[in-house]
Amino acid sequence: MHRREPIWLEFTRRAMACQFDVLLHPERPEHGPEVAVEALELIEWLERLLSIYIPTSDLSRLNARGHETWVDVSLPALEMLELGMQIHQQTAGCFDMTAAKLSEAWGFSSRRGRLPGEQEIAELLSRVGSEQIEVDRQGRRVRFSGPVAVNPGGIGKGYAIDQAVSMLRNRGVEDFAIHGGKSSISAYGKQLLEGSESGWKIAVRHPEQSERILGTLVLRDRALGTSGPANQFFYFKGQRYGHIIDPRTGWPARGALSITVLHPYAAWADALATGLYVMGVQGALEFCAARPEVGFLAILPGARDGEVEILTSNLEEGTWIPSLGTRPGDPGGVESV
Repeated sequence: MHRREPIWLEFTRRAMACQFDVLLHPERPEHGPEVAVEALELIEWLERLLSIYIPTSDLSRLNARGHETWVDVSLPALEMLELGMQIHQQTAGCFDMTAAKLSEAWGFSSRRGRLPGEQEIAELLSRVGSEQIEVDRQGRRVRFSGPVAVNPGGIGKGYAIDQAVSMLRNRGVEDFAIHGGKSSISAYGKQLLEGSESGWKIAVRHPEQSERILGTLVLRDRALGTSGPANQFFYFKGQRYGHIIDPRTGWPARGALSITVLHPYAAWADALATGLYVMGVQGALEFCAARPEVGFLAILPGARDGEVEILTSNLEEGTWIPSLGTRPGDPGGVESV
């Protein structure tokens, strides 16, 4: 007897330059749809506070005036900045909210790749460093001690998902998944309400061949973030340059095809996926060895064309299920790309 495919209610909203989806079980609970809509409205509200593309946002005002004076900000903006500073410190500078100008210099912001000169990179590096962000928590205000500017691109989406998760759980919604752009996912409770299966199945695709499923991550009461240069890169004189810039050197980071991080919080998963990609696989494995709460999956180029090697750390038994073949059927669920 075949089990019926899972059917979910899906609620969608576009914000932060991507699509956010909330997946719920029908009538579990009855007020779930109402809360899902409110959670997506919360994400829209957070975008108005955090987006650097909205002139009235907290971060836009901070970037405009933070070099001259203290700038009053909302609690969400303050929390997100403090979190980004903490991750910057823990990753020894591999994650940095002030590195967006480097990405612009390489042409990734405009989708027109270019090779900047050494002098240009050196000048931009003098304007990078989260240690130049000063926070007055009691006064709820922020300023810059140097010529930096902040961009929440590597952490803002995850922070918004965490706030939406808190709303859903506080309102009694226990079984759900929420993702932003498919690369940032939080999943709680069960994907299937009947039977013994628990957790949500996340299909992990080959970073450069989207039709190939490499395996499945089973996510329950955790978040997932994925980072990799597969979709944004350019070639110059035969050399490939990806869009993930090492904020310590100003040059694109190299190595893995993608890095996926599991963590109790989406903001951490998002930021660490970028930070550990920059850190490199060996450094990332050492980082995770000291932090059992950080799950890690790296997809590396294999010995032959089209092949990949997969390394994992801190993934409990049953969390990572590799596919048996090179082109297996889709395991279902939300997709990580």
